[in-house]
Amino acid sequence: MGPEKQQHVPSLELVEFVRPYTSDKILYVSKISSQLSEGEVYFRLCKAFEPYGLINDVHVVKPSVRLQTATEGQQEERSYYYAFVKFYLARDAAKARAGLNGKYLIGRQPILVQHATKMKKREPSPLPFSKCLDLANHFLGFDGWSSHVVSFGQDPESPQHDPNSLRYICVMKIEIRGWDLSCGGVGLGEKTIDPTRPEERVSLIGAAMKTAVNRALQNAFQKVILIVMDNKKVAVEINNTVPDGIPNSTEGEAHMVPVSVQDGGTGEEDDMELLLAQMESY
Repeated sequence: MGPEKQQHVPSLELVEFVRPYTSDKILYVSKISSQLSEGEVYFRLCKAFEPYGLINDVHVVKPSVRLQTATEGQQEERSYYYAFVKFYLARDAAKARAGLNGKYLIGRQPILVQHATKMKKREPSPLPFSKCLDLANHFLGFDGWSSHVVSFGQDPESPQHDPNSLRYICVMKIEIRGWDLSCGGVGLGEKTIDPTRPEERVSLIGAAMKTAVNRALQNAFQKVILIVMDNKKVAVEINNTVPDGIPNSTEGEAHMVPVSVQDGGTGEEDDMELLLAQMESY
Protein backbone atom coordinates (compact mmCIF):
# COMPACT_ATOMS: atom_id res chain seq x y z
CA MET A 1 0.00 0.00 0.00
CA GLY A 2 1.21 3.48 -0.80
CA PRO A 3 1.55 6.28 1.71
CA GLU A 4 -1.73 7.49 3.13
CA LYS A 5 -2.87 10.72 1.52
CA GLN A 6 -3.20 13.49 4.06
CA GLN A 7 -6.54 15.24 4.18
CA HIS A 8 -6.40 18.96 3.48
CA VAL A 9 -7.39 21.03 6.50
CA PRO A 10 -8.82 24.35 5.31
CA SER A 11 -7.41 27.51 6.85
CA LEU A 12 -9.84 29.96 8.42
CA GLU A 13 -10.15 33.72 8.39
CA LEU A 14 -12.51 35.74 10.52
CA VAL A 15 -14.26 38.59 8.77
CA GLU A 16 -16.12 41.20 10.78
CA PHE A 17 -18.22 44.06 9.47
CA VAL A 18 -15.49 46.65 10.04
CA ARG A 19 -13.14 48.49 7.71
CA PRO A 20 -9.96 46.45 7.06
CA TYR A 21 -7.28 47.94 9.30
CA THR A 22 -4.42 45.42 9.49
CA SER A 23 -1.42 45.45 7.15
CA ASP A 24 -2.00 41.89 5.94
CA LYS A 25 -5.24 43.06 4.28
CA ILE A 26 -4.02 46.40 2.89
CA LEU A 27 -1.72 46.74 -0.12
CA TYR A 28 0.42 49.76 -0.97
CA VAL A 29 0.70 50.21 -4.73
CA SER A 30 3.39 52.62 -5.96
CA LYS A 31 5.18 53.70 -9.14
CA ILE A 32 1.89 54.17 -10.98
CA SER A 33 2.35 56.23 -14.13
CA SER A 34 0.63 59.62 -14.19
CA GLN A 35 -0.16 59.45 -17.90
CA LEU A 36 -3.84 58.85 -17.12
CA SER A 37 -6.38 60.74 -15.05
CA GLU A 38 -6.99 59.84 -11.43
CA GLY A 39 -10.37 58.38 -12.35
CA GLU A 40 -8.88 56.18 -15.06
CA VAL A 41 -6.18 54.96 -12.68
CA TYR A 42 -8.87 54.07 -10.14
CA PHE A 43 -10.84 52.16 -12.78
CA ARG A 44 -7.79 50.19 -13.96
CA LEU A 45 -6.70 49.32 -10.44
CA CYS A 46 -10.19 48.06 -9.59
CA LYS A 47 -10.25 45.98 -12.75
CA ALA A 48 -6.82 44.50 -11.99
CA PHE A 49 -7.34 43.73 -8.28
CA GLU A 50 -11.01 42.66 -8.15
CA PRO A 51 -10.38 39.16 -9.62
CA TYR A 52 -8.37 38.30 -6.49
CA GLY A 53 -11.21 38.83 -4.03
CA LEU A 54 -13.76 41.24 -2.60
CA ILE A 55 -12.28 44.72 -2.20
CA ASN A 56 -13.35 47.16 0.48
CA ASP A 57 -11.73 50.26 -0.97
CA VAL A 58 -9.26 51.60 -3.54
CA HIS A 59 -7.80 54.99 -2.62
CA VAL A 60 -5.67 56.76 -5.25
CA VAL A 61 -3.28 59.62 -4.41
CA LYS A 62 -1.12 61.71 -6.73
CA PRO A 63 1.91 63.29 -5.01
CA SER A 64 4.98 64.93 -6.54
CA VAL A 65 8.24 62.98 -6.23
CA ARG A 66 11.71 64.42 -6.88
CA LEU A 67 14.14 62.00 -8.51
CA GLN A 68 17.92 62.51 -8.83
CA THR A 69 19.24 62.07 -12.38
CA ALA A 70 22.55 60.18 -12.46
CA THR A 71 24.05 61.88 -15.54
CA GLU A 72 23.70 65.59 -14.92
CA GLY A 73 23.33 65.67 -11.15
CA GLN A 74 20.15 67.70 -11.46
CA GLN A 75 16.80 67.09 -9.88
CA GLU A 76 13.97 66.21 -12.20
CA GLU A 77 10.45 66.39 -10.84
CA ARG A 78 8.15 63.57 -11.85
CA SER A 79 4.70 62.76 -10.64
CA TYR A 80 3.58 59.24 -9.72
CA TYR A 81 0.32 57.97 -8.41
CA TYR A 82 0.20 55.64 -5.47
CA ALA A 83 -2.76 53.80 -4.02
CA PHE A 84 -4.02 51.74 -1.12
CA VAL A 85 -6.12 48.66 -1.90
CA LYS A 86 -8.03 47.12 1.01
CA PHE A 87 -9.21 43.50 0.96
CA TYR A 88 -11.47 41.76 3.46
CA LEU A 89 -9.34 38.59 3.38
CA ALA A 90 -5.59 38.51 4.00
CA ARG A 91 -5.21 35.56 1.62
CA ASP A 92 -6.78 37.60 -1.19
CA ALA A 93 -4.36 40.46 -0.55
CA ALA A 94 -1.42 38.04 -0.62
CA LYS A 95 -2.57 36.55 -3.93
CA ALA A 96 -3.00 40.01 -5.43
CA ARG A 97 0.49 41.04 -4.35
CA ALA A 98 2.02 37.89 -5.82
CA GLY A 99 0.10 38.25 -9.06
CA LEU A 100 0.49 41.98 -9.74
CA ASN A 101 3.79 43.12 -8.23
CA GLY A 102 6.12 44.21 -11.04
CA LYS A 103 3.42 44.07 -13.71
CA TYR A 104 3.00 46.70 -16.43
CA LEU A 105 -0.59 47.75 -15.79
CA ILE A 106 -0.42 51.44 -16.62
CA GLY A 107 2.18 53.01 -18.91
CA ARG A 108 5.77 51.80 -19.23
CA GLN A 109 6.56 51.72 -15.52
CA PRO A 110 5.99 48.43 -13.64
CA ILE A 111 3.95 48.94 -10.50
CA LEU A 112 5.20 47.92 -7.06
CA VAL A 113 2.75 46.10 -4.79
CA GLN A 114 3.62 45.65 -1.12
CA HIS A 115 1.80 45.20 2.14
CA ALA A 116 1.19 48.54 3.87
CA THR A 117 3.45 47.88 6.86
CA LYS A 118 4.03 51.53 7.84
CA MET A 119 0.41 52.41 8.55
CA LYS A 120 -0.60 54.13 11.75
CA LYS A 121 -2.22 51.82 14.26
CA ARG A 122 -5.97 52.35 14.25
CA GLU A 123 -8.96 50.92 16.01
CA PRO A 124 -11.49 49.07 13.85
CA SER A 125 -14.41 51.20 12.68
CA PRO A 126 -17.82 49.92 11.51
CA LEU A 127 -18.49 49.45 7.82
CA PRO A 128 -20.85 51.96 6.20
CA PHE A 129 -24.35 50.70 5.49
CA SER A 130 -23.77 50.03 1.77
CA LYS A 131 -20.54 48.12 2.46
CA CYS A 132 -22.37 45.95 5.01
CA LEU A 133 -24.78 44.91 2.28
CA ASP A 134 -21.93 44.21 -0.16
CA LEU A 135 -20.09 42.04 2.36
CA ALA A 136 -23.19 40.09 3.43
CA ASN A 137 -24.32 39.47 -0.14
CA HIS A 138 -20.84 38.37 -1.24
CA PHE A 139 -20.23 35.76 1.45
CA LEU A 140 -23.78 34.77 2.42
CA GLY A 141 -25.54 35.28 -0.91
CA PHE A 142 -28.54 37.47 -1.62
CA ASP A 143 -30.83 34.76 -0.24
CA GLY A 144 -28.57 33.84 2.68
CA TRP A 145 -29.83 36.50 5.05
CA SER A 146 -32.84 38.71 5.65
CA SER A 147 -33.80 41.66 7.82
CA HIS A 148 -36.96 43.31 9.05
CA VAL A 149 -38.05 46.24 11.20
CA VAL A 150 -38.94 45.14 14.74
CA SER A 151 -40.11 48.56 15.89
CA PHE A 152 -39.88 52.13 14.72
CA GLY A 153 -40.89 55.43 16.24
CA GLN A 154 -40.05 58.91 17.39
CA ASP A 155 -37.87 59.58 20.39
CA PRO A 156 -40.42 60.90 22.93
CA GLU A 157 -37.83 63.15 24.55
CA SER A 158 -36.85 65.10 21.43
CA PRO A 159 -39.79 67.58 21.45
CA GLN A 160 -39.04 68.38 25.09
CA HIS A 161 -35.48 69.39 24.29
CA ASP A 162 -36.07 71.13 20.96
CA PRO A 163 -39.37 71.34 19.04
CA ASN A 164 -37.39 71.61 15.80
CA SER A 165 -35.42 68.43 16.47
CA LEU A 166 -36.37 65.24 14.63
CA ARG A 167 -35.23 62.03 16.31
CA TYR A 168 -36.31 58.59 15.14
CA ILE A 169 -35.33 55.25 16.66
CA CYS A 170 -35.43 51.99 14.72
CA VAL A 171 -34.88 48.41 15.89
CA MET A 172 -33.85 45.98 13.14
CA LYS A 173 -33.40 42.21 13.23
CA ILE A 174 -31.10 40.19 10.97
CA GLU A 175 -31.68 36.48 10.36
CA ILE A 176 -28.98 34.23 8.89
CA ARG A 177 -30.72 31.56 6.85
CA GLY A 178 -29.44 28.02 7.18
CA TRP A 179 -27.77 28.71 10.52
CA ASP A 180 -30.80 29.48 12.70
CA LEU A 181 -29.04 32.62 13.92
CA SER A 182 -30.34 36.13 14.43
CA CYS A 183 -29.28 39.40 16.01
CA GLY A 184 -30.61 42.91 16.36
CA GLY A 185 -29.44 46.48 16.29
CA VAL A 186 -30.78 49.89 17.20
CA GLY A 187 -30.31 53.02 15.12
CA LEU A 188 -30.95 56.70 15.73
CA GLY A 189 -31.66 59.23 12.99
CA GLU A 190 -31.51 62.95 13.76
CA LYS A 191 -32.29 66.08 11.76
CA THR A 192 -33.05 69.69 12.70
CA ILE A 193 -35.84 71.68 11.07
CA ASP A 194 -35.16 75.28 10.09
CA PRO A 195 -38.23 77.24 11.32
CA THR A 196 -37.83 79.64 8.39
CA ARG A 197 -38.04 76.78 5.85
CA PRO A 198 -41.06 74.65 6.83
CA GLU A 199 -41.32 73.26 3.29
CA GLU A 200 -38.28 71.06 4.01
CA ARG A 201 -39.99 69.27 6.89
CA VAL A 202 -41.14 66.20 4.95
CA SER A 203 -37.77 65.63 3.26
CA LEU A 204 -35.95 66.01 6.60
CA ILE A 205 -38.32 63.54 8.24
CA GLY A 206 -37.61 61.06 5.46
CA ALA A 207 -33.86 61.57 5.80
CA ALA A 208 -33.97 61.06 9.59
CA MET A 209 -36.08 57.92 9.23
CA LYS A 210 -33.78 56.46 6.59
CA THR A 211 -30.72 57.19 8.73
CA ALA A 212 -32.33 55.41 11.69
CA VAL A 213 -33.01 52.29 9.61
CA ASN A 214 -29.55 52.25 8.02
CA ARG A 215 -27.79 52.66 11.35
CA ALA A 216 -29.91 49.97 12.98
CA LEU A 217 -28.95 47.49 10.27
CA GLN A 218 -25.33 48.64 10.41
CA ASN A 219 -25.25 48.11 14.19
CA ALA A 220 -26.87 44.69 13.87
CA PHE A 221 -24.16 43.60 11.43
CA GLN A 222 -21.52 44.52 14.02
CA LYS A 223 -22.52 41.33 15.85
CA VAL A 224 -22.03 39.06 12.82
CA ILE A 225 -18.72 37.22 12.39
CA LEU A 226 -18.04 35.39 9.13
CA ILE A 227 -15.68 32.41 9.24
CA VAL A 228 -14.32 32.05 5.71
CA MET A 229 -12.42 28.90 4.74
CA ASP A 230 -9.96 28.67 1.86
CA ASN A 231 -12.40 26.33 0.06
CA LYS A 232 -14.81 29.32 0.04
CA LYS A 233 -17.22 27.75 2.51
CA VAL A 234 -18.56 30.17 5.12
CA ALA A 235 -19.69 29.65 8.69
CA VAL A 236 -21.36 32.28 10.86
CA GLU A 237 -21.21 33.23 14.52
CA ILE A 238 -23.01 35.94 16.48
CA ASN A 239 -21.17 38.05 19.05
CA ASN A 240 -23.91 39.12 21.43
CA THR A 241 -21.48 41.08 23.61
CA VAL A 242 -21.53 43.91 21.04
CA PRO A 243 -23.91 46.73 22.10
CA ASP A 244 -27.10 47.22 20.09
CA GLY A 245 -26.09 50.73 19.08
CA ILE A 246 -27.78 53.10 21.54
CA PRO A 247 -26.86 53.08 25.25
CA ASN A 248 -29.52 51.81 27.64
CA SER A 249 -31.49 50.07 24.87
CA THR A 250 -32.00 46.37 24.25
CA GLU A 251 -32.84 44.30 21.20
CA GLY A 252 -36.53 44.49 20.40
CA GLU A 253 -37.08 47.24 22.95
CA ALA A 254 -36.40 50.94 22.59
CA HIS A 255 -37.97 53.99 24.18
CA MET A 256 -40.11 55.46 21.41
CA VAL A 257 -43.60 56.47 20.40
CA PRO A 258 -45.35 55.33 17.21
CA VAL A 259 -44.59 57.41 14.13
CA SER A 260 -47.25 60.01 13.48
CA VAL A 261 -47.60 63.17 11.45
CA GLN A 262 -48.35 66.28 13.44
CA ASP A 263 -49.75 69.40 11.83
CA GLY A 264 -49.48 67.88 8.38
CA GLY A 265 -51.83 67.60 5.45
CA THR A 266 -52.98 64.54 3.54
CA GLY A 267 -50.04 64.68 1.15
CA GLU A 268 -47.57 64.57 4.03
CA GLU A 269 -49.33 61.56 5.56
CA ASP A 270 -49.11 59.74 2.22
CA ASP A 271 -45.38 60.44 2.05
CA MET A 272 -44.88 59.07 5.55
CA GLU A 273 -46.80 55.89 4.76
CA LEU A 274 -44.68 55.39 1.65
CA LEU A 275 -41.47 55.79 3.66
CA LEU A 276 -42.58 53.22 6.22
CA ALA A 277 -43.57 50.80 3.46
CA GLN A 278 -40.12 51.14 1.90
CA MET A 279 -38.47 50.40 5.24
CA GLU A 280 -40.39 47.15 5.56
CA SER A 281 -38.79 46.01 2.27
CA TYR A 282 -35.25 45.90 3.73
